[in-house]
Amino acid sequence: MEMFWGNISPCSTMKNPPLDGKKRDGSEYPLPLYQSNTKISALRDSSCPRICQQNAYGDPVCGSDGIIYANVCEMKKKTCGKGVTLASDPGLCQRSSGSKCEHKCGSEKDPVCGTDGRTYLNRCMLQVEMCRLGIGLSHLGPCNNISAHRENCPVDCRQAPLDGPICGSDGNVYKSTCQMKLLTCGQGVVKTNKKYCQTTRHCRESCWRNARPACGSDGKIYTNVCKMKSKNCGKHVFEVPMAHCVAQERTTSSTNCPMDCEDEIEKPTCGSDGYIYKSECELRMLNCGNNRRVAKVDFEKCKNRLTKCSKVQCSSELDQVCGTDAKTYINQCHLSTATCLKGIQLAHLGNCTELKEDPCPEYCEDVVDEEPVCGSDGNVYKSSCHLRKETCGQLVIEVPPQHCRTTALCNEDCTEDRNFVCGSDNKIYRNECEMKRDNCGTLMTGNTEEADFVVLGIQSCQEQRKKKLLMSYNKLDEI
Repeated sequence: MEMFWGNISPCSTMKNPPLDGKKRDGSEYPLPLYQSNTKISALRDSSCPRICQQNAYGDPVCGSDGIIYANVCEMKKKTCGKGVTLASDPGLCQRSSGSKCEHKCGSEKDPVCGTDGRTYLNRCMLQVEMCRLGIGLSHLGPCNNISAHRENCPVDCRQAPLDGPICGSDGNVYKSTCQMKLLTCGQGVVKTNKKYCQTTRHCRESCWRNARPACGSDGKIYTNVCKMKSKNCGKHVFEVPMAHCVAQERTTSSTNCPMDCEDEIEKPTCGSDGYIYKSECELRMLNCGNNRRVAKVDFEKCKNRLTKCSKVQCSSELDQVCGTDAKTYINQCHLSTATCLKGIQLAHLGNCTELKEDPCPEYCEDVVDEEPVCGSDGNVYKSSCHLRKETCGQLVIEVPPQHCRTTALCNEDCTEDRNFVCGSDNKIYRNECEMKRDNCGTLMTGNTEEADFVVLGIQSCQEQRKKKLLMSYNKLDEI
């Protein structure tokens, strides 16, 4: 039987009062929610969401009312018309700030493990304990007991069932449960919700009917972008300009569906779709294959968009991303400007590359001192060679380590704060940052309660437990 922490208030089963506002005894319901002989006075704001997708990927948030919500959508839905916004200071939802740690968490079963070693029903309930006791997130998925780190690991998965793709609590996607246990032996990695891994996030997404077809990096044309992602669950397939999927001989001329517009003179062009393009060539390139014809119109019709998009101010910090127009942008902010101007979306992290398959290595040597690398598919690989070998044909590239879960702190300059953590490798670390930095590329979880104080010279969690137990016995003898 699974045990989850965090109490959830049961939903009220009281039926809605009648529209005449009268109780059974003839008395009226209190104002202002109900008024006799009228409909409900508190009309719903049209901008408020009516439905929040159950599997929506979003962090718990702190509202300006001091209440914790499952995500931004739930906050807007449950506080419609009350003027509640995101708290400017997340510390507002902390016991130390005087918060009552009230919440509006749902009952969605999406277990996560806290730094106290307990499994919580979902991230929102963990956020409540973070408010009350300062508990942090250890990892996604349920907590493992000690035996999970010591269980026998498979040595061969060739006969194992292909039940993947599996999203692991380390952020990597695996072909099967067996492969996950084989490659993460001793780390205690568990299966988690598909929404937490990059290439499985859209696997179960309900796709709305959309007239705009999409060209995938695999050279196939899909009904829309959503279908492209859901049909390639666990694979790194991204959107590229339609010209890469439509053979030039199928069009009346190559100018109708250009591959690129690098040689074109920039002349801002307003499209009938309301977007602003760098040139007529770009307008054709980005709308090639679109069922809705987009034509050039008077630029006056796009001036409001130009004014709005010009207000975006971006830094020159280098953290490249690739847009669906096959262009590399300096960082996410610069891409957001292109999104505003012409609807460009994120294709993948890192710079854009040529859509050609390079020769894949058949063998990679395991070099002892080689650092693991983060791939644009969100997975971590032993080396650059292993990345090319294991993602052959998927156009995955190496990106900065902060974009993958187990490499995010590899290059971090950790403080010397003594917030001791007992790691899942049975070692004691000065703080969580050092624990993750020193174990770059592997899922390392920590328990702060087991290392709340450290006896000088002790480095093993097991020794620490014995020492604490001995000290407690000595105190009993003194009584």
